[in-house]
Amino acid sequence: MKQIQAGKPVRGKQFVGRKDEILTISELLLQGQSVVLIAPRRFGKTSLVLEILDRLKRRDFYTAFIDVFLSPDLTSVSHKITEEVLQNRKLGKVFKKISGDIGEIFRNIELKQTIESFEFLLKYSTPEPNIWELFSESIDFINNYPAKYDRRIICAFDEFGDIRKYDGDHIVKMIRSKIQMQKHATYFFSGSYESVMENLFVKKNSPFFRFARIIPLGYIDRQDFKTYITGIFREYNITYHENQIDRILDFTKGHPYYTKLIIQQLLLNKSVGRVTEDFSLKDLLKQLLIIENNYLEKQWEDISKSNEQVRAIMAVVKYRKSLYSHIDTRKVNLGRALKRLTGTGILIKGKDHYYLADPLFEFWIKEKIINS
Repeated sequence: MKQIQAGKPVRGKQFVGRKDEILTISELLLQGQSVVLIAPRRFGKTSLVLEILDRLKRRDFYTAFIDVFLSPDLTSVSHKITEEVLQNRKLGKVFKKISGDIGEIFRNIELKQTIESFEFLLKYSTPEPNIWELFSESIDFINNYPAKYDRRIICAFDEFGDIRKYDGDHIVKMIRSKIQMQKHATYFFSGSYESVMENLFVKKNSPFFRFARIIPLGYIDRQDFKTYITGIFREYNITYHENQIDRILDFTKGHPYYTKLIIQQLLLNKSVGRVTEDFSLKDLLKQLLIIENNYLEKQWEDISKSNEQVRAIMAVVKYRKSLYSHIDTRKVNLGRALKRLTGTGILIKGKDHYYLADPLFEFWIKEKIINS
């Protein structure tokens, strides 16, 4: 039976939809065009990045995946870059295991031969390496290692907006100065906060201005999710009416995390004997409010630091359209608040209205704030 995973990256058979995104991004990367993927958190960015890398690897490309968010300092991110690049010839895990033992390194013949071409690898075994020099050479290594074997590499930096935590603009300029000249490497950046990523790639004075094609990631196609849910219900022998699936998708809009979380909770209820043919979506959502309570309360706490943003988000939830007719703009700079909320990925701007990117957070606001 299929596993239903919510909250962690998925790939292969667990991956749902995104056919158009995969086709477009893959083709751009194959052409040598670097890409920036932007979306709010929990929209499945990492899953999409990993799925595309897996497919390109099967087409004989080298790949590397570096999660900047999980790398606390320059030494760790340099090591991760080097490890990921070496893994294309099955040396990454060996390097990770023995990089602190020079003697052991030289007992591995292929790694020894690699070190003869890239002597900087030995610096990982020195007690106090020059951290900036190590990072600089690891960026060069992304291009130079595949060049040695006449191959191309697709290198993905997940949560790239966090790169400034190491040393602000200096590191951004250094990376750009190096990778713009690389001929064997194409880059795939992804990030959660639109405003941060736009500051890196959109502003004219940004080092990465016009370096990469920017692609915003939306919800998963409704029909793709409907097919997936139908298959899950049949596999787990859950009796359902088609309109029940429609109600789930009406609520989530195809949000990958919450759609899977609802299905996961439904399967849990079935396993403990709490589900009937006429399962209630509202009851499921109330269960999710308990599960997600800490996350939702923290999100509201952060927004509540600005009365202006609270007023704006309440207007979006209550009125959806014609916001300016419901807010006294002499007291609230609505335009500024909406811009900040979209810039942090909390709101999404549709064709004629704003809406919350997180459907459960909107439900939480209605239940806990408006109707309490």
